[in-house]
Amino acid sequence: MTWGAAKRDRPPEPSTPPEAGADPHRDEIKREIMRLMRGFSVEMTTGELGRAVSLPPGLAQGSRIFIPWVPGNTPAQTVRAAMRVRELGMAPVPHLAARAMADAPALDGLLEALCRDAQVDQILLVAGSRPAPAGEFDCSLQVLQDGFLQRHGIRVVGLAAHPEGNPDIDSAALAQALCAKNAFAAAHANAIHTGLVTQFCFDADPILAWERRARIDGNRLPVEVGLAGLASIATLIQYGRSCGVGASLQVLMGRAGGQGQSLRLLRLAKRLAPGQIVVAVAQARMAGPACRFTGFHFFPFGALSATVAWAAALARGDFTLLQDSDGIATDIKL
Repeated sequence: MTWGAAKRDRPPEPSTPPEAGADPHRDEIKREIMRLMRGFSVEMTTGELGRAVSLPPGLAQGSRIFIPWVPGNTPAQTVRAAMRVRELGMAPVPHLAARAMADAPALDGLLEALCRDAQVDQILLVAGSRPAPAGEFDCSLQVLQDGFLQRHGIRVVGLAAHPEGNPDIDSAALAQALCAKNAFAAAHANAIHTGLVTQFCFDADPILAWERRARIDGNRLPVEVGLAGLASIATLIQYGRSCGVGASLQVLMGRAGGQGQSLRLLRLAKRLAPGQIVVAVAQARMAGPACRFTGFHFFPFGALSATVAWAAALARGDFTLLQDSDGIATDIKL
C-alpha cells in the first residue's frame, strides 16, 4: 500500500500459464505491477479542478488528487480546489510550498482552512521553486520540525524527491536533507506518516540508481515513483525542460527521432506511456524486500483521461508484458 492510499481489495491474480520462451517470472512481474498501481494518484491544477464537472471513471472513490503549487496561485484558490476534490468524492492532497509562505500566521491560516473546509488530512510538502523565500521559511524541514502539520491534524505528509537532482539544490544538500527527513519520520512515527514522491523521469535508470543510493545512505521512507502521463511527446519535452529533468530527457527525445522532418513531427504528436519504467520498478521491487518503492503518482500534463484509463487498466491486470529477444519483460501493451 502506498504511503497515503486507502486500503483496497487485492486484485485478481493472473492465471495464464507462461508461454514457451517467456520470462519465467512474467506472472510475478504482472502481479507486482498490479500491486504497485493499486491506489495510484494523479495531479490536477486549481484551474482544471475549477472546470471539472466529473472525473474519469478509472479513478476509484477516495483516490488521491494532488493539487500542485503554481506561482501566482492564492491560498484561497488552493482551498477551493481542495473543496472541489472532496465534492467529487476524492481525497485532496494539496501541495504546500514552504518558501511561498509569507509568515507563520499565513501558514497556520492556510492549514486551518484546508482542514476545516476540505477535511484535508494529508499534504505534499515542498520547498517551492522561488529564488528567495517570501518569508521566514526557507525549506520544508522548517515546517516539519516546527510542528505546524501536527497541530492542524495533518496525519500524512509526502516529501519531494529528485532522482535526477534539483537545479536549485546541490546533491550533497539533497542527501543531507533526506537524512534529516528520515530522522524526523522516525522521531514522529506515532503522530504523522511520512513518505517520498519522486519527480518524473523519462527513463528508469535514474530512478533505480537514486533509490539504491538513498537506501544505502539510510533512507527508510516509502517511495512513490512519479510518472509522466500519456501526453504527447512534444508536451513531455516541454515539461521536462521546465521541470529540470536532465539526462532522461535525452532518452525521450531519442524516442521522438526519425528520418525526415515530417516523420519527426508525427512522432512528436504521438502519446507515450511509461510502461518501461513501470516494468523496471516492479522488477526492482521483486529483486529485494529492502527496496522502498510502494506505488505510482502521475503527472498527467493535460492528458488526465488517457492517463487514468491506462493506470486503471494496469491496476486491473488488463495488460500484456512485452519481451525482448531474450524473453525478458521490458514494456507493457494494453
